[in-house]
Amino acid sequence: MLPDFPKIKEKFREAINRYLQDVVRQESLLSQFRQERHFEGNKMSSKTEERGLEESSYKEMSVEYSINREDVIMKGPMAFIENIQNVAEDIKKQQANFMLDKLKEVTDRTGQVVDGKGQPFTHELFMEVLERIQIDFDEQGNPYLPTVFVPPEMAAILKEKIPEWEANPEYEKRFEELIERKRKEWNDRESHRKLVD
Repeated sequence: MLPDFPKIKEKFREAINRYLQDVVRQESLLSQFRQERHFEGNKMSSKTEERGLEESSYKEMSVEYSINREDVIMKGPMAFIENIQNVAEDIKKQQANFMLDKLKEVTDRTGQVVDGKGQPFTHELFMEVLERIQIDFDEQGNPYLPTVFVPPEMAAILKEKIPEWEANPEYEKRFEELIERKRKEWNDRESHRKLVD
């Protein structure tokens, strides 16, 4: 009978899990969301102002990972580590797709979608997007502007357009007026917040 080393295997498993979690959190989309681990159950609930209490089931995500016995014999623990990056990439992709699907579901349901109908992304469209969202502010009154997730082609266009928009005095004035209006809305929300005992 071959010897077994459960304590060593457990430490190795924990190290791999930590590594996978760290790599997945490096994904730009996923890093924007707070993560919370649940150790039991198959459902969660959340409460929204417009729909009340909602229940949803957890989504199971899995990645197929196999290692040849010969590789384990020849390489030892390195046989596991060599392919772990591929596993992490698969997990990142699944989680990012799940989050994008959930965001689409929520924004469709709440009417927070701006459809450009195939038109080029203009300053007008950008302002319409900002009009539809709630913007919060820090203690000094600086806005927490949203993070925008766009396809790579759109990112290249925005890198070119945003400096042009910032250099245009009319666009800058409209942006500042919008931010001031959002700051007043935020102040109103904050002053009417109910404090919990």
